[in-house]
Amino acid sequence: MPDAAQDVKVDKLVGERDFWRNKAEQFMEVSRSAAVFERSFVIRQGSMKQRKQYHELARFIKSEEIARREALGRRYLAEKTLAAETAEFEIPQDIAHASIDLSHDQLVKDAVSEGLRSYQDAIASGREFLSKDSLQFLGSAGKPFGADSAIFKLATSPLLLAPVIRYFGMFPIMTGFGVTLAKNSEFHRKSSQRLHFDPEDRAQLKVFLYITDVDADSGPFMAAAARDCEVLFERPDFVLDRQEDSVLPDGALHEYHGPAGTIIFTDTCRCLHGGGRPGERERVMLSMEYNMPTYLGAKLWEGDPEPERCRTKNIRVDNPDEFMEALLAHPKAG
Repeated sequence: MPDAAQDVKVDKLVGERDFWRNKAEQFMEVSRSAAVFERSFVIRQGSMKQRKQYHELARFIKSEEIARREALGRRYLAEKTLAAETAEFEIPQDIAHASIDLSHDQLVKDAVSEGLRSYQDAIASGREFLSKDSLQFLGSAGKPFGADSAIFKLATSPLLLAPVIRYFGMFPIMTGFGVTLAKNSEFHRKSSQRLHFDPEDRAQLKVFLYITDVDADSGPFMAAAARDCEVLFERPDFVLDRQEDSVLPDGALHEYHGPAGTIIFTDTCRCLHGGGRPGERERVMLSMEYNMPTYLGAKLWEGDPEPERCRTKNIRVDNPDEFMEALLAHPKAG
């Protein structure tokens, strides 16, 4: 049996423990930095520090493309005939979400009618549609909404692009759009019904169009101001996961109610948001997504081996002008 009074060199043991702990932390830091170059890792698992590092790197690598899009945005606003309703419409940077009732606009009316037909056709067909938890997907870019569709014409119009350009300070990339049905029949804890941030970038705009009238009983879209969400990014333990409403100050969550034709602009990377929670009526909504060149779906550099995420690739526009080519930003062959 060892002598209980044996002299144990505690200081030496603690010193060795701290030495190897520091070595392990240095190794992990190197590993995490290497992963910053892997877009698939960053978008699924990246810490807030890694996401910040990636997007700073992307802004540096893509500085020429960003400058080109800044100039293109200024030209678009100067050369295009802007719609009176949104010619001066601003999305406040500190709030990062805003809405406008465009139910009287003909482009919007046509898109609402087209979206409503897709919903009615889905019901009549009896087919099962792709679904994810609380949402069913009724149609998307090119499937079936092509370049001649009312939805595509709305998504690529000055009516919507002017506010997006002013918010980003540059001409955007439209990375997809689709019509969804929220049946609002039950609550899924891991779904978009709970509050969450989108992971694609440090800033991203989604433009939502209500295709049906939406009130408190039909799963309204909800968002909190960016200024009320920023504190979460400073928490060392924060990860991009579903959040409880209680993480926000009382009264910070805004519900959007409105008639079919209501448009909601939201920076879904800066604002906690959710919707489609259980209610008495279903909600049909069009979602249009706009990004900057730094978003995680785009290649980081020319030789980036990971494929680009391009959900508009099935849309073909005859004789596209410079603005349309930049908006779709289809990957080049080869």
